[in-house]
Amino acid sequence: MTGQIYSLIRKNGRAENQDYLFYEKKKFNDNEEMTVFGVCDGMGGMEEGDRLSRLTAWTFGAYFSQKIVPFLAKDKAVVPEREEIRQILERTVESVQRTIAAYIKKHRISGGSTLTAGVICRNSLHVINAGDSPCYLIDITNDSVILVSNVENCAYEGLAKGIFTDKRSPEFERASCYLTNYIGAPDFKKPETCSYQIFPGNQILAGSDGLFGNLDEGELLLAAKELPEEKILERIAGKSASMGETDNQSGVLWIWKNR
Repeated sequence: MTGQIYSLIRKNGRAENQDYLFYEKKKFNDNEEMTVFGVCDGMGGMEEGDRLSRLTAWTFGAYFSQKIVPFLAKDKAVVPEREEIRQILERTVESVQRTIAAYIKKHRISGGSTLTAGVICRNSLHVINAGDSPCYLIDITNDSVILVSNVENCAYEGLAKGIFTDKRSPEFERASCYLTNYIGAPDFKKPETCSYQIFPGNQILAGSDGLFGNLDEGELLLAAKELPEEKILERIAGKSASMGETDNQSGVLWIWKNR
């Protein structure tokens, strides 16, 4: 199994860019590889959002690589098993939280960053996140779009409790500005890894909340089905901006490719 990766990042209507994204392929042998990807969105209006998103991404990459090295260093490198990947992701995020929280305390700043990270290997997707940067699994064969990350803000918590029913209401939009969890939070809630089986032709799309704005899943599916692969992210970002989204926009798109 292998995949093609596309990415997009832009300031959109903001004076500076506080988003940061990353992706990397790790080859274990001639037949097996692992794709690691992620999106970090510095908290708007808070101190050093751009620096904290960048540090979150770099710190994640460093800790994840450290924890994956024993598998790569074996005489015959082997891909970690499903449960091992889940544990690696969860321990990596815990390490990132400790490091960023210590940085915030040392420099006496407020703020933090979202983190949505994923691992793709052996026909599986593993996702972990803190904050509200969504990740979707798109199946164009079955016309399906599944939100595979948790959206940790007041709007989605209100949606789950029945407080909100319309995602395009002014009240929902205002509530979406307030995160209920993020990297660097003093009351950080440890996230759990979610795992999904994936199939040929599936697409995995992760981005900052600014990339998606008020778009619904149907519009994401339409872009995935109708456009050339390299144009999908541009269409989603442009459509979101045309509907009034002014936040930074960043996204990573992975598409299954047969060898």
